[in-house]
Amino acid sequence: MATQMTTIRFPSDVYQRLKKYAEDKHLSVNQVVVESVSQMLSESSVSKTTIESRLILNEVIPPKKIFAESGLVLVNGIYYRFLTNDNQPIIPDTSYVVVEAVGNILTIQSIRK
Repeated sequence: MATQMTTIRFPSDVYQRLKKYAEDKHLSVNQVVVESVSQMLSESSVSKTTIESRLILNEVIPPKKIFAESGLVLVNGIYYRFLTNDNQPIIPDTSYVVVEAVGNILTIQSIRK
């Protein structure tokens, strides 16, 4: 995928909050911004979201909260069934991010380092 570079100006306090959020989620600031903008621009996220899906989209799931044997993940204290976005098995010791939520089934994507 081709990328385009741009400059974005953030108020200092907003940038500091963004940076802390990215660090807490073990993501780069760039990843957080790209995922957030992609989600905002996605037609499905605008027209078909529920409050619950908005609360869990882009949540990072650490490996210890992914139970591949049972097909469950623990997100915000709730167990959900999951699918991987590429239909591949879970990669051990890898964090995943929630990219879609439909009912009680989440689609998760591995976070590549």
